[in-house]
Amino acid sequence: MSLIDNIFNGPGYSIENIQNMEVFENLRKTFIKKMGFDNNKDTINNIRQKMAKLSKVEINKAMVNLLSFNEASEKMIQSCSNIVSELSGNEIIIQRRANTIFNVPGKDERRQWPHYELMSGISPFTFVIWAPFHDLDDDGGVYYVKQDESFNLIKKEEAQGLVNGPDILNMMNDQKPLKLKYGQVVVFNPFILHGNIEFNSSMARIACSVRFQNKNKPLMQKNSDFFKLYKIN
Repeated sequence: MSLIDNIFNGPGYSIENIQNMEVFENLRKTFIKKMGFDNNKDTINNIRQKMAKLSKVEINKAMVNLLSFNEASEKMIQSCSNIVSELSGNEIIIQRRANTIFNVPGKDERRQWPHYELMSGISPFTFVIWAPFHDLDDDGGVYYVKQDESFNLIKKEEAQGLVNGPDILNMMNDQKPLKLKYGQVVVFNPFILHGNIEFNSSMARIACSVRFQNKNKPLMQKNSDFFKLYKIN
């Protein structure tokens, strides 16, 4: 199926190849530098091993350092400009600051409950690109619930007056994350449930995500502090 078919008529998400790997490589190198590592000495897996051993205090400090990573949004869009333009055209609104994410392995460490983007006031016209900085070759990663199943669960909860009730919370026990190679992304619409699970590994998981939409579509609840205008050349 094509990107458009996957997003609108299929599962609601699609695995695609990054178009401009040079830009994405630069994005990853900038992240490594801001985290205090050396691109010339540390391999990505070596960095992942070090990050897996960080304390919660050290993780919080690292997240503060990433607040200045303002160029990440543009670099994500430039890396995947073919995907973005096919879904939203060349004149778009993008997330002002991309999410640079790392998750450490182990029981009781950070996991993300099932959710869909609209829960956070994201516009129904917004799409998300999520890209790992390395191969996802273990059981760590993000899972996606196909949109038909997502719609059924959301409608069931609405009828019960619930948000993230037992049916949705319990489903994460059976989810299998997507397997992605470095250089691949997953792009998805704001209606499908997704999240991440606890995972066992000697290495942390590192990824970046950004939201975008056509500039002529309404932002709904989110305001201009969250998004900014951008034009694909």
